Amino acid sequence: MSSTIEITPIRSAVYRVEQRVRTFYEYVLQQKSALAASVESISVDDATYQIELAISFMKHYMELDSDGLTDTPQSNHRVIIDTRKSLFEILLDLHSSMRSTCVGFSVYFRGDHRKNYFVEKLLEYENFSFDADKLDIPQSSFEVAFCTMVVFDSGDLESATDVLAKAWVNCSVPWEIRNVLVQETVQEKFITLLESKLKPFLSDHVPCANAMVSAIEKANSTGLRVIRPEGNMPGPAVVYGSSVDFFLKPNAVQASPVVVLNVFRTPKEAISLANKSNGGSVSLWTEQLCLAMESAYAVEAQTVWVNTYARFNPAFPYSFRRDGNCYGSEYAIYEKKVKTVFVPSAEHSTNSAEKNKAAIKALGVLSDEVKNHRFAFVRNEKNVHYEVISTPYKIENYNENHKMQIVEDFWEKYVSIDSFDRNLLLDTVYNQRKTVVIPYGVSFAN
Repeated sequence: MSSTIEITPIRSAVYRVEQRVRTFYEYVLQQKSALAASVESISVDDATYQIELAISFMKHYMELDSDGLTDTPQSNHRVIIDTRKSLFEILLDLHSSMRSTCVGFSVYFRGDHRKNYFVEKLLEYENFSFDADKLDIPQSSFEVAFCTMVVFDSGDLESATDVLAKAWVNCSVPWEIRNVLVQETVQEKFITLLESKLKPFLSDHVPCANAMVSAIEKANSTGLRVIRPEGNMPGPAVVYGSSVDFFLKPNAVQASPVVVLNVFRTPKEAISLANKSNGGSVSLWTEQLCLAMESAYAVEAQTVWVNTYARFNPAFPYSFRRDGNCYGSEYAIYEKKVKTVFVPSAEHSTNSAEKNKAAIKALGVLSDEVKNHRFAFVRNEKNVHYEVISTPYKIENYNENHKMQIVEDFWEKYVSIDSFDRNLLLDTVYNQRKTVVIPYGVSFAN
């Protein structure tokens, strides 16, 4: 199956906040199997994994204390959901939007036609009706997301190769490993270990079969080294000495199923390479604590795992795409209140830096708590160290190229009786967060 897709027509509905027998969280929980079977482009196992992970985040959203930032009855909200995203992202974009309003909204789905049945199944939830106003949404560019694995010579090569050998289990998540950087001094040992662990696919469902064959043929035709299981059975492939972009097709919605592998000499070079193209998330492998923390702080990604991969806790914010939504924590809810997807119109063909700047100014005075990044925190839960790092986000970035726009006349739509809510709202706009995840069981030596 191809990683490029046909753009589907817009599917719209109106969500109304009404007391029902079941919540949307309960609906998804009950319909999990039907939802997983409704997507033709990925395996049921992959779909089930994403839906179950989304449910764990939805459960956390349901357990959050109600915030004091309430929208007024006359508010007219609009939610745009791009179905080129993963099932995990689609479910949480929709549910966090629900949790951010006391009134409701019009919702518009557009993107991947292969998820039409999935969308239709979601819209069977009782609080949806089909009287939304018509809205034309032009086709837009889409940022492909993936994870970069960085393996230092001080890393546990056995564990890192164990993780990489399973990189094809879930092929449609935005944190799929598709880029690997290995320190030059251990590259051959790493490759030898990896070769011994790559096995042919056991299922008839070969992840992105056509794209895999095409990428391998392209690698072979250009003389690139391809690391694969022995024999002619379909299986995973790692290409030495190339880039993720080299295998991307026009209008791709996800990275090619092959993993690309390159080497670096020094930690400084590793960070430089990772910052050129890391796909949105990074998995670092080293048993030197200082190197781990220095690299985690230096790498330009908002989700960083150290000596682990794809470990999630919905109490913390995770992001996978530039200018995209975050998932987890209160930020996912507040973000939906103050930011909305920009939709071009005849009057405004591009996003406006000036309008966004004015909308931000109208939000109010920036407090010392937000200026000094006091919303950053460290927490230890279930033998895992989580650190949320806050850094300034330039207001100038909300320009014509940004996919999100700041809600205009915000305080005409919302009321608040709590300064904490206002601060968290401002923090969502003025700062960006990076979540670093480190399991306790790792042995560090310096």
